[in-house]
Amino acid sequence: MHGGTAVAVAERVAAAHSLWLSSLPTIRRAPIGDLLPQLLAGAELEPLTEPIAAPVVTVARTLVAGHGPVSDMAVSPDGRHLVTAHYSADVVCVIDAETLSVTATIDGLREAYSAVAVGDRAYVSAASDEVDAVVAIDTRTGKPLAAKTFQMTAGGLAVSPAGDVLYVARTADDIVDIAAVDVETGDATSIEILAAPGASVEALSVSADGTRLFAALTTPTGGLLAIIDTGERTVRDLVAIGGSIGDIAVMPNGRTVFATGWDAEFGGAVHVIDVAGGRVTDTIEMGGMPTQLVLSRGGSCAYVVDRDAIAVLCTATFEIVDSVVIGPQLSCLAADPVRNRLYAADYTGAITALRLEAAPRQQLAAAAS
Repeated sequence: MHGGTAVAVAERVAAAHSLWLSSLPTIRRAPIGDLLPQLLAGAELEPLTEPIAAPVVTVARTLVAGHGPVSDMAVSPDGRHLVTAHYSADVVCVIDAETLSVTATIDGLREAYSAVAVGDRAYVSAASDEVDAVVAIDTRTGKPLAAKTFQMTAGGLAVSPAGDVLYVARTADDIVDIAAVDVETGDATSIEILAAPGASVEALSVSADGTRLFAALTTPTGGLLAIIDTGERTVRDLVAIGGSIGDIAVMPNGRTVFATGWDAEFGGAVHVIDVAGGRVTDTIEMGGMPTQLVLSRGGSCAYVVDRDAIAVLCTATFEIVDSVVIGPQLSCLAADPVRNRLYAADYTGAITALRLEAAPRQQLAAAAS
């Protein structure tokens, strides 16, 4: 996306009101991509000096720094592409996950923040001086297709498992809602969340079967988890969190949500929320400052960012079974569903790739004891 340039692709010509027929918002400054080195270009993977002796994390390799802080990452469901958003550099990169080399660098996406991938497309939130937008990027070609613009501030993103609905968290004055955007037609339905003035959505996540959407909200009085029926597009429950709430992850069966946050008693913590009961059933003391978390393939482990380390949490016993120190303060994680690999990015722009093993639950339990 370049200053003074509008990009639109009629990917589905038959759909007269296609989402991707709208224009990209104009960015009011020249793109700076030509002044920046290509992320990870020609980089070699350098193994760490010592292997990680843990039943879950077996190998870690560090990639060279690129365009500064990585604000968010996403891996395509087929595991072929890693998409990274670089907030301060207005850059999004598409990386071939097999070779760990950059296939495209898209510059001029001002304040690229959240990223999510599905099928052969990635969605990245971006901001201009007048409106926020979600930009669609073809991960095969590395080309921006076009964008859906919003008059409200766009926040977290999520996409349905089928890839037919894009969920965008929005905030404006005293309104908090989620736009459910039909990818085929571009029609958007507002799912309003009744929360106190000053509330904002920190993260979105969809259950594996697509029937529930979860939104983590920060309010002046504490954290909330909104449980939304995606069929009826209504809020079914609001679960109060004792303290703050940050990132969320949903177990594959959709019955449990894990959420990072801050607890008055424990400090840094991970909250365990029962979806059916609409209540917090456990609070796991973490110490430190846990922020983002992702689940392993199958959900046996949760990987939690805690400053410069990744804590490995057994989701069966609620025990920390390992902690892997990466280096500089970490900004985000992404899980590769095919290669069983975890990516950790930091505020210098470096990305560390970790190969994982799905350890049996009895091993995890033994490690926790």
